[in-house]
Amino acid sequence: MTHPIFIAHRGYASTYPENTLIAIDAAHQAGAQFVEVDIQLSADKIPVLFHDRDLERLCQQTGAIHDYTFAQLEEFNVTDVEKFSNKYAGNKITSLETYIAFLKERSELKTFIELKRSMIDKFGEELVLKIILPMFEGMNEQIIFISYNQTVLEKIHNQTEFETGIVVDEWDEYNKNADWDSEWLFCSASGLPENNAEFDITSKIAVFEVGNIGLAKHLLARGICYLETFRIKEMLDAFPVSK
Repeated sequence: MTHPIFIAHRGYASTYPENTLIAIDAAHQAGAQFVEVDIQLSADKIPVLFHDRDLERLCQQTGAIHDYTFAQLEEFNVTDVEKFSNKYAGNKITSLETYIAFLKERSELKTFIELKRSMIDKFGEELVLKIILPMFEGMNEQIIFISYNQTVLEKIHNQTEFETGIVVDEWDEYNKNADWDSEWLFCSASGLPENNAEFDITSKIAVFEVGNIGLAKHLLARGICYLETFRIKEMLDAFPVSK
């Protein structure tokens, strides 16, 4: 059985507020080699780490990230009260600039940057790329861009040296006959095909969301070793690397 390589999904998100620096640092401290974060733009076009289309679940606020300036967003707490109660009161949104500074001090940590569809729909592909890509200058070995939006990924693939990864919920959404190949393919565990022969593609396959040992072992038996999980410490502890 192949040994798994776990990707910390939005950091150590089962235990800390997702997509914030404390969750990512905890994942790194737990031993994660890879993390995945989501990027959106504020109203004044400042990139921040945030997943949801609205602010209700994580910040208990109305509206979306793009409805507020960055200065306004800094006033909100990212706590996920339903999950954590008031344990992380005062935890603030993490800007992409802050996260990049964190990464530059940890060159061994690779990051999948998901460009959110809501951001692309709101601001357009060209503006998003114009703002975000220059921030990662010189970080080609550390950053992989992923998205459900395949046209923006194709532009990154053709115009830069960054690796890219297509995200799909169902395997059939992946076009094996496209005239370009992403280095990665992210697919939901429930959306995988029954036939292992379908996995004969050039892209590395990563599966989300892998929250338990049984599912991890099942996917490993099918030859898939990149597993995305909210429970990074627990999964790393369950599959220790032999010394």
